[in-house]
Amino acid sequence: MEIEAKFSLPDMAAYRRLQTANDLAEFNLSTGSETEVHDTYLDTADRVILAAGFACRRREREGDVQITLKGLRDSKSAIHRREELEISLPADRPPTRWPAGPVRDRVLSLIGESPLTPLFELHQKRFVRQVTRDERPVAELSLDEIRLNVEGREKTYLELEVELGDQGSESDIMSIATHLEEELGLVPEPRSKFERALALLQETQIEGAVLTPRERAICAQVAKRDDMYSRRARALLALDEGITQVEAGKRADLSARRVRYWLAVFREKHVDIFPEHVLDAVAPAHPTEPHTPSPPAGSSEPREEQGKPSKGPGLQPEDSMVEAAHKTLAFHFQRMIKHEPGTRRGEDIEELHDMRVATRRMRAAFQVFGDYVEVEQVKPFVKGLRRTGRALGAVRDLDVLWEKTERYLNTLPPEQQDSLDPLRAAWERERAQARESMLEYLDSARYEQFKESFSQFLEEPNAGALPIFSTKGEPRPHRLRYVVPLLVHQRLAALRAYDGWVVGPDVPLERLHRLRIAAKRLRYTLEFFEEVLAPETKALIKRMKTLQDHLGDLQDAVVASNLLRDFLTWGTWGHQDAKKVPVPTELVVAPGVANYLAARQIELQKLLDTFPQTWEQFQSSEFTQLVAAALAAL
Repeated sequence: MEIEAKFSLPDMAAYRRLQTANDLAEFNLSTGSETEVHDTYLDTADRVILAAGFACRRREREGDVQITLKGLRDSKSAIHRREELEISLPADRPPTRWPAGPVRDRVLSLIGESPLTPLFELHQKRFVRQVTRDERPVAELSLDEIRLNVEGREKTYLELEVELGDQGSESDIMSIATHLEEELGLVPEPRSKFERALALLQETQIEGAVLTPRERAICAQVAKRDDMYSRRARALLALDEGITQVEAGKRADLSARRVRYWLAVFREKHVDIFPEHVLDAVAPAHPTEPHTPSPPAGSSEPREEQGKPSKGPGLQPEDSMVEAAHKTLAFHFQRMIKHEPGTRRGEDIEELHDMRVATRRMRAAFQVFGDYVEVEQVKPFVKGLRRTGRALGAVRDLDVLWEKTERYLNTLPPEQQDSLDPLRAAWERERAQARESMLEYLDSARYEQFKESFSQFLEEPNAGALPIFSTKGEPRPHRLRYVVPLLVHQRLAALRAYDGWVVGPDVPLERLHRLRIAAKRLRYTLEFFEEVLAPETKALIKRMKTLQDHLGDLQDAVVASNLLRDFLTWGTWGHQDAKKVPVPTELVVAPGVANYLAARQIELQKLLDTFPQTWEQFQSSEFTQLVAAALAAL
């Protein structure tokens, strides 16, 4: 870490006074020495080092070359604190040939295989003096005559730097800076030499430029993404070139109105129009960890070790329902947060799947524990989870549908595997819109507020708890040992209530869908309390999953058939207006899609035909005995 004080010098008179001064307040100054310094600042053509918040300096010295990587941090005063890494080379050479160490690793992690090229040059005539106190070396004072050469433009100025030494303290440099400012009247310089050179570089850009050099570098990196943020960045880069908002919109695939909107927001927020996770991806050296709630105080929830997620929330038979609710919700909330970065990146669809599952588990948990928490207090969290689930589900449902579509395509001969290309194009458009809406929601203040308030709720052990005693003074059952068997049997009864109504001819598909929901509720309840139930619970959950998967495949086939029918009618992915369905004006010719619709219809009929065999096992005495065995542990 480099700590230094920086001041502008108004003229050579001030420069010479400091050359000959014997002391600064209680600090002594040594006899000075003069040296010439030649610096070249390096970066890639697309400025990835600058975008990541660093400056890479090559300084030529007698006999060697010094490479310094400095962090760029805003300073509101004369004192600058910056990360600084250095290496020395016998001669100039590319980063791949630098000695192993932090500088080489950091630079290569940023630039990859891109070559470093000069940004600009800086020449200094430095007069250096040692600063001591009671013969203790405190700092090094440098008086600099600086000449910048940026794209053919030159600028000269005078500057004073006081860099803290190994034996100095921050109180020493604060005392020196205070004396220079208050006693000698010097003006603090909040910018580094690199940043002053960037300002000169900005002056060489076209008139009306929108972006500073660093903002341009950040936007260039964000523009490489394949999402909504890429479009914002491309629009800003286009405007920065001086083209019209209409043309910038065409380049960025945005309307001129959206370009005007993002330009207005950018002028207010600058690069903060991009969320933190996008900026972190530009500067991977500074990752941030999302906030996750701690386990409820006094709970026996196992903590995660060595970065490995715990296997369960850590329920005990003697836990109250409120304790179990907090443990269960905190466990799945942590999982939701864990999979959020991967969901945002969109590189692995399983991240989105896992994040959505976590939100579903929490919504189900509120149903299971709902009679033991204050409804009004938890209502905002239920709504927040519902909104989050909808945003995630819009994308996840499309992923599931296309996964099954690709399995169908793999059964076709190679010459027919492009027969669904028109459908895929419509799917890609729909998914892009759904993903953009999802990311807008995840970046919204509403979602951040939901996470923060829910986290705070989960960290309060008895938040939302209802009284254990009724108004008549009667204790309510509240421990898992007594409540869980009742909950399981209630959900089992709700499932078996469908017996006689879901087998036979002409069973409404909506009824089978409702049965699927009942099956899911029983399965989730068993999963929530699996830690306190007998080992037979695992087999019971497996049976429930069989039923749920059968009904889920059936529902997917229904949804797919409707979507395919709509595509063959209108050539679009579904139809948005269910009240006014227009008559098609153009003929849709897509025989491949028609064949696929026929295949999904055949699949649907097969699932309906085989459902009675799947359902039969849930009416057997064996299944009843398995439920009893699972509950016997309580």
